[in-house]
Amino acid sequence: MSEQVLPLGNRIPNLKTSEKVQHQATSDTTALRKVTPQSKKSESYGNVFRAEVKYTVDEVNKYLEQDLLGARILPTEQWAHDGLNLDLNKDDYQLPSHVRDKFASYLKVVGEAKNERDEHLYPALVDLLNSISDGEQNERIIFYKQDAVPVRGSHVMQIPDIGAVFQGLIKKEDTSHPPTSGRIVWGHLCTIVEGKLEGGKMVLAECGFFHFSSVLSASNSISNLDEDTSDRASKTRRTNTSQTSTTESRVPSTEGGAPVSVPGAEDAGPHKVKPAPPRATPLGARTQVVGYARDVLLHGVLRSHVIMFLVDSKLVRSIFYDRSAIVESGVLNLNEPEDQLIFAKMIKHMRAMPAEGLGIVPNLDALFMKDPKSLKLGEAMPQYTAADGPPSNDLFEWLEGSLFTFAYKDGTRTVRLKRVLFRSNGIIGRGTIVVRVECNCNHCDGHCDWYGKKLILKLSFPPETRVSEQTFMDRCKALAQGDHAWVLNHLPHIYWTFDVFFDVNTPQAKFKERFKDDYEMRLMRGSIQEELEPLSSLETSKDCAQVFYDVVQCHHWAWKYPKILHRDISQGNIMVREKDGEKYGVLNDWDLSSWVNEQRDGPTSKFRTGTKPYMAHEQHSHDWQGPHRFRHDLESLFYVILLLVCLYPSPSAKYTAPMSPAQDFEYEEWHKQDDSFLVSKKYHLINARKWTPPVLPFFLGFTMWLIHLQRALDYGFIAFRNHEDFLSLGKHSKSFDQDTLNNHFSYETVVSTMHRFSEEELKTRGSEWQEILLRLQPI
Repeated sequence: MSEQVLPLGNRIPNLKTSEKVQHQATSDTTALRKVTPQSKKSESYGNVFRAEVKYTVDEVNKYLEQDLLGARILPTEQWAHDGLNLDLNKDDYQLPSHVRDKFASYLKVVGEAKNERDEHLYPALVDLLNSISDGEQNERIIFYKQDAVPVRGSHVMQIPDIGAVFQGLIKKEDTSHPPTSGRIVWGHLCTIVEGKLEGGKMVLAECGFFHFSSVLSASNSISNLDEDTSDRASKTRRTNTSQTSTTESRVPSTEGGAPVSVPGAEDAGPHKVKPAPPRATPLGARTQVVGYARDVLLHGVLRSHVIMFLVDSKLVRSIFYDRSAIVESGVLNLNEPEDQLIFAKMIKHMRAMPAEGLGIVPNLDALFMKDPKSLKLGEAMPQYTAADGPPSNDLFEWLEGSLFTFAYKDGTRTVRLKRVLFRSNGIIGRGTIVVRVECNCNHCDGHCDWYGKKLILKLSFPPETRVSEQTFMDRCKALAQGDHAWVLNHLPHIYWTFDVFFDVNTPQAKFKERFKDDYEMRLMRGSIQEELEPLSSLETSKDCAQVFYDVVQCHHWAWKYPKILHRDISQGNIMVREKDGEKYGVLNDWDLSSWVNEQRDGPTSKFRTGTKPYMAHEQHSHDWQGPHRFRHDLESLFYVILLLVCLYPSPSAKYTAPMSPAQDFEYEEWHKQDDSFLVSKKYHLINARKWTPPVLPFFLGFTMWLIHLQRALDYGFIAFRNHEDFLSLGKHSKSFDQDTLNNHFSYETVVSTMHRFSEEELKTRGSEWQEILLRLQPI
């Protein structure tokens, strides 16, 4: 057997946080930590999906277009080397006669079938896949026909054609028929094969994807893809080198940090997120398969990556997905003996892989992976209620009761998973999951230091060079002494952090070596934190106001003293801590933060962070060059308040969609649309005259807040445009303060507005702001 792929370098029980990398993350702060190159990623649409709404597959998958735009294509030999750790030339496997017969049987069915609904098509492909073995009974996975029965456990009921699970999860005699019990969830699936019968056009077309011929080795081992798909495999498995483009839509290279006033936005119509492409198109087929990959990565067990296959008639592509890239192989033609052998080597290799080689992170011990009968049959999806937590709880929580082990001090520690509180959406990005946990106290000898604490486990896959949230919080704690100790009530409490790195044998390390700077190396980062309450736990509008006011005070303190800029203000990152009968607003999730003095370093893609509905309006413009300023976070808070008080009857109430599209609530579309739509809408809002927000009755006290903040933004951008006009005419103009829009939109402006709510004074936490407010004139 070829050398197996190992997904992560540090294994249980020898999981250790790398001292070298941890030291670098803590002390080497001169370089701005990267975010994903596609920083306006589709996972920022995670809050689009609501538990009380039923979605179609196309409605959910349309948000995956951004992830597909940067897909790479490699020649099959190189794809197998990197993605499977398989050297096709060194693997001496030869096709036995019974496998050649299975290829012939499948090709015969393809030739006779009229469409992909032919009852013999998928069973013939399943039989072929299961016939491929090294002959030593080393195969660990088994393929079966999933079609006609949805896989359980995500936002929509998707129905892949062929799935693969570990041996023993289904009976061998059932592989050609769907598992009628409906037990299969996304966590069971090792890989998926999607079948089409469109003469190969779904596979052959490359949809304008990015070819990495320019970054491959200087040996010039790639030849052009021969358009005749019946040509020899040495041609069909190579990729076209004549079409090259950038990985992403690059931001223009102009310099400067000036605000973008969006000239001409008055005439810009709304640009909605495009619908998912039709299934009967090459891009539609790719979207369908990437939707499966998303659900395996985000709604399955903890995965570092997943590999799938798209088969159209006689042609096949292999596709690798992780949180940094989508990488496709070249085309194999199963009518050619050489390509049959290559395909068989890949399937044989995958069938013998351990779970880790298939991308399943070994830290998780889940009963359902060993015994599918542990899943309750016929159980309906539990309905979401406010008391249960966020809307992600509409998912079938088959992870509950599983154990997760991680490096802890000089050994390991294990926690038991309970309710999943949050899952991100999309392929490219951090892939964050937050789950409620309790210590599995076998390690603690009856003296658990976490006993009685409400704990959550947060897992994500950030760039390897990104400073951890723990590092930022350690800096805050070091300065939160004496008169500054108040801020600790408004910051997350992190009890432990661990990092797990990808080693040299992983696909991630190999793709990084091949693609260089065009591939973002990530790690798996976990932390045990105090569980906080969401905004929906609040019962009065005044409590909401106090929480928002607390967040502003905390944000200012972090910017001024430890010099940290949060950069991702959103409704989900504003939490509540109850302590001694009092509620405190907590600014949570500092994963995308940066040091203030590093904001002007590096390319602009590093500045474009945030969650789309709440991002500052400038950040939606392709002309915006950064840096991210504190006023952008304050503008984000303005949108958080706006969308909450105009869309929800109360903090704990569900959003209720209008009876018809014509009655759609204002601002609801902000959760669904792209940057062109959002920059136009936000620009018009900021520049509106005599604007009155459509605040719902429960939140009427926020009306004046919103009006004052909108006017402050309006006056600030008027001042900026006047400043630019003077300069364009060659006239002398005083310097303009970009951070505050010449003091029109500053911390003082926001605090002087928010310290009072419905004529009542809110609690100002620090003595510094108490003294400043005495000097400021109330609005």
